[in-house]
Amino acid sequence: MLRWVLGGGCLLLLGWLCCGPGLAATDDGRAPSRYRGKKILWIDSYHAGYEWSQGLERGIRGALAGSGAELKVWRMDTKRHSDEEYGRLAGQRARAVVARYRPDLVIASDDNAQRYLVVPYLKDTDLPVVFCGVNRDPGHYGYPCRNVTGMAEVELVEGLVRHLSRYARGDRIGVLGGDVHTTRIVTDQYNQQLFDGRLKRYLVRSFAEFKRAFLLAQQEVDVLLVRNNAGINDWDAAAAEAFLLENVVVPTGSVLPWMKPYNVLTMAKVPEEQGEYAAATALRIFAGARPEEVPVVSNRMAQLVVNLKMAKAAGIVLPVSLLQTAEVIGQEAYGKAAAVVAEGY
Repeated sequence: MLRWVLGGGCLLLLGWLCCGPGLAATDDGRAPSRYRGKKILWIDSYHAGYEWSQGLERGIRGALAGSGAELKVWRMDTKRHSDEEYGRLAGQRARAVVARYRPDLVIASDDNAQRYLVVPYLKDTDLPVVFCGVNRDPGHYGYPCRNVTGMAEVELVEGLVRHLSRYARGDRIGVLGGDVHTTRIVTDQYNQQLFDGRLKRYLVRSFAEFKRAFLLAQQEVDVLLVRNNAGINDWDAAAAEAFLLENVVVPTGSVLPWMKPYNVLTMAKVPEEQGEYAAATALRIFAGARPEEVPVVSNRMAQLVVNLKMAKAAGIVLPVSLLQTAEVIGQEAYGKAAAVVAEGY
């Protein structure tokens, strides 16, 4: 598997160790833990079964292992309940958890935790906040400020489209995904920053709508980003893969790791990077740094994945050089010889 470090320098990951059941990450009992008694409250915008949140949690718990700091998790569940009224209520509930738990620091992941909790209730208070997974420009929320810093989330779509365009018949770009707040934010940014308003959006709420939009996109665009299935309420993974294999014509891609079964190429963000950075920054603040002294940064790692099965269905022949530098799935579509090449032998 290839993980690229983007930009200059290097971000060192801490091992992604995952603590066992329970809320606290503690040491092994052989030596005192430096931050024993410190309490961190992680406000997750989403739910426990969401793949992005699972990766964040692995990163957070891994970075806190051995520190002695206690971690409590509160999930707002705003991916499955995406209406504005629910979001405001989720923010109020999270605020009540903050008041009850009285943490020494809050980690707030993804945009809805900022919209509904940090900005209205915690910003410019004495409670330190570290954010991660924020798609919108952090300046939109007034970050950084005296008590808030963190890691913004950058999607690697420009490089992904550059790869996919090598196999495209033209330059029309589309994106297909669930009709949720994050996807609307991200696709607006795509259009403004990368595609001069030329990006065609297909935002859907049901699996039937997804199938209709996908078929339409095969006729209307030359590259399609099948970005995320979150927000498609009756998503069926097996049925979706079978449908795409039968109907894909144009090269497809995503920036999310769990979408690799449905796309020719995935240039995925690494959620563990975001979680580890947030937790490591929390410990840095416990050690004496002030949030306003810690600059806001962006994620810099990517995982490149090639789906040979989907490539074959789309009639795309991928170069050996790409197969040798990526994680390769779907080798069975090309047989044993291609699988050996894909493994780099």
